[in-house]
Amino acid sequence: MTLDEYIRNRKLQYAVRELIDTEHKVIDIAMKYGYGSAAAFSRAVRNFTGSTPSKIRKDGSSICFPKLNFRIRINNEEMIMNETAIVKIEEHHNEKIVCFSVDCVNPENEAWGRMSEWCKKNVPDRTARRYVGVASTGHHPQGVEHQNASEHVKHPYKAMMYLIGDECAQEEFHGLKVEDAPSGLFLVNDVTLNRFDENDNMDMALRLMKASEAFVEFIKNTSGYEFDCPGGIFYEEHIFSEKWFQNGGVPDGFRMWVPIIRK
Repeated sequence: MTLDEYIRNRKLQYAVRELIDTEHKVIDIAMKYGYGSAAAFSRAVRNFTGSTPSKIRKDGSSICFPKLNFRIRINNEEMIMNETAIVKIEEHHNEKIVCFSVDCVNPENEAWGRMSEWCKKNVPDRTARRYVGVASTGHHPQGVEHQNASEHVKHPYKAMMYLIGDECAQEEFHGLKVEDAPSGLFLVNDVTLNRFDENDNMDMALRLMKASEAFVEFIKNTSGYEFDCPGGIFYEEHIFSEKWFQNGGVPDGFRMWVPIIRK
């Protein structure tokens, strides 16, 4: 099932428990769990349990929709959570990019801001592109330990957009030099943007630290590969929607690329 279906069924499980365990009005329970009317709620409950809310309130229900349980295992070149790869190996060769390189305080915002303005002027299919950034000397070049999301550290950063098809054969693309993209083998992992500092600001660095644990676990349990990232340098794939291009803010998705080599 889809994630939306899972969430909907878990909510219905809680709603059924309230029908059995409380005297709350059916319409109040319906509204609490996101249904606009008692009739819509009744249809959903009937589809989920085979019974109406009134019958459930009278006779109870044996329906149980459990929480998610995760099973993680290492299989050849992937770390598997249930049956979905959460860490995978990607191989990249002969790809081309255009980029914005900066060296300043808070360079990520500066580089991606420039990329955004350029894309809005020149790239109509911008939300279909692949965007990758890299801090070539790390996000803390002086070796200072990360503190919080409000830190502003001066360091180089490059924001890259991957080119498509015949664009790769050009020397320039809308005024930007066409360059070689990063190549080789990479461990790739989707990063959940759910870490916050003590001021409730979304802290990308904290989340990347957490995501890196999956890479370490993968390498520990896989005999054929080793890290190839001196200084801990990695790449950051940003997934942007049109809303981001218009308003900025946090990316709509994020992936971490870590260079590896075969032993």
